[in-house]
Amino acid sequence: MTATTNTPKAKPSQVLPNVPPPIAMLRFLGGFRIARIIYVVAELGIADLLVDGAKSIVELAQATETHESSLYRVMRSLASVGIFAQNDDGNFQLTPPAEFLRGDTPGSLRDAIKFLGQDWHWETWGELPYSIKTGKPAFDHLFGQGLFDFYLDPEMAKIASDSKVSISSRASNSLLANYDFSSANIVVELGIFAGAGSTIIPLLKANPQIKGILVDFESAIAAAQPAIEQAGLTERCQLVAGNCVETVPSGGDIYILMFVIHNWDDEQAIKILQNCRQGMTAGGKILLVEMIMPEGNAPFVGKLIDLESLLTTPGGRERKEDEYRDLLTKAGFEVTRIIPTQTANSIIEAVPI
Repeated sequence: MTATTNTPKAKPSQVLPNVPPPIAMLRFLGGFRIARIIYVVAELGIADLLVDGAKSIVELAQATETHESSLYRVMRSLASVGIFAQNDDGNFQLTPPAEFLRGDTPGSLRDAIKFLGQDWHWETWGELPYSIKTGKPAFDHLFGQGLFDFYLDPEMAKIASDSKVSISSRASNSLLANYDFSSANIVVELGIFAGAGSTIIPLLKANPQIKGILVDFESAIAAAQPAIEQAGLTERCQLVAGNCVETVPSGGDIYILMFVIHNWDDEQAIKILQNCRQGMTAGGKILLVEMIMPEGNAPFVGKLIDLESLLTTPGGRERKEDEYRDLLTKAGFEVTRIIPTQTANSIIEAVPI
């Protein structure tokens, strides 16, 4: 007699729990199509054309200099998934998701969509098998240089910086809403294309007693300078072109690293943290704003962004709580608290040991 085991059955999909498994799989497989279509309409500025109300496909095609029937097929597809809607007159109008394709909507995602839809981005994801087999960044394999070197090009730096503003605005707001900076004198933000000052600017405006230092790549600093000047913070915010792996400015009470550590392997991450420890004042603190990977099968956006790190960075990845604690301990810090926010990100506060 052959022995049998009672293997527990896997739970139904937590993402599409009421959809038959084969249909759920087909929907997942079609995701790349939806993503590409969203990118196209973001580039065309369709959502901005609908701000004042619904428009016919003739009007939209004329305004975007596109082929009328082809654009109709695109809009019909997006309307079928709730991005735009076609009314009884056959005209197209905005829906709540489509509002975030507008350029003037608070929290707009248009620039992030334009960044994610770049041809090099698609090509890199097409080389996912290479990264899985080798553990090395597919980007380097494809283009013969690292992503951060690629960003030295001013045009790419602007795209990356605009995208960071789009992506990080909610994270910046949640940081300011959940952390008290009132006792700080000098705050140092270490960025990797830190979104044209999208964190340091509102922080300084909300805390007039604080002086700030923004450290980023040279091209990113160039992109941030006009925003700092427009905000009237030139006298209170020092802009430093540099690489936080090599050195960081000294004298800060608080060092903010938003979406920085996840770009590096453990060795480089520890080096960055040690640089901050060496530079901070007595009683200083470090704040990491990162996604903390949960256990189990629960849906979590960080699990997909983790693959982005695999494809594009030198050993970067999203980490679990104990992994962040281990990095900070090895760099000479003790975690004092972890603050969840209204976003997928958490604030990890640590002090020197």
